[in-house]
Amino acid sequence: MLGEWKTEWMKVRHRKIALIPAAFLLFTFLWLSWAAGSVHMESAEDGWLWLLMCLGLVNTILVPTMAAMLASRLCDVELKGNTLKLLCTMERKGRLFDMKLLTGASYLSVYVAAELVMMVAFGRMHHFAGEITLRLLVCFLLQSGLVSLGVLLLQMMLSLFSANQILPLAVGLAGSFLGLFSWFMQSPFWRPVVWAYYNLLGYIGQDWDVESRIVSYYEVPMDRQALIIFLIALPVGYVLGRRLFIRRTPGCG
Repeated sequence: MLGEWKTEWMKVRHRKIALIPAAFLLFTFLWLSWAAGSVHMESAEDGWLWLLMCLGLVNTILVPTMAAMLASRLCDVELKGNTLKLLCTMERKGRLFDMKLLTGASYLSVYVAAELVMMVAFGRMHHFAGEITLRLLVCFLLQSGLVSLGVLLLQMMLSLFSANQILPLAVGLAGSFLGLFSWFMQSPFWRPVVWAYYNLLGYIGQDWDVESRIVSYYEVPMDRQALIIFLIALPVGYVLGRRLFIRRTPGCG
């Protein structure tokens, strides 16, 4: 398995894929820096809650597009040369799917870890009071890490099944908009939409005082039903996607 994973990294080592999450991370930092100058919070203790909520919203908009670009770059090596069937003579097709997903998840994990570091540095820079609690960190990883992994799995399947990568990229952009709409249009109909889980797994609420134009933030319980649904759907989606990929080229198991 390690040899196959090493082969996967050798395929992409000169493709500068790391620039994709790096660019999105820089954009996120610039976005937060701009937003910090225009927000008026009730107290300094609200700073961390505002930052976590803002990151959840920003990830809803940016990560689906980033995941689409990552998946496309990781998969178009074989698709452009039409070498999937040839690779199946040397590597089990299910293992190839696993290595693609694992490689993409590695980039995604580094991105989420970098967001955590950026978040702490940003809070120190703006002198936010207090510390981030363990609960908030766990909720952040569930909202940003787990949901992003589900989005990446979907985009990986679309990229592997599409000869033209325009369609997966278009789906990624559409997912960003759908996820954003879910923040403003609360409805149970969002549960089948993977991008909406950035909002469905939200754990911070806010109150806006119209007269003073001050926003206060507070912790809310995460929707356990939505979390259970996603935890079940993620491995089911992986198994179905892997089986579909194995059947894509006759004669390759």
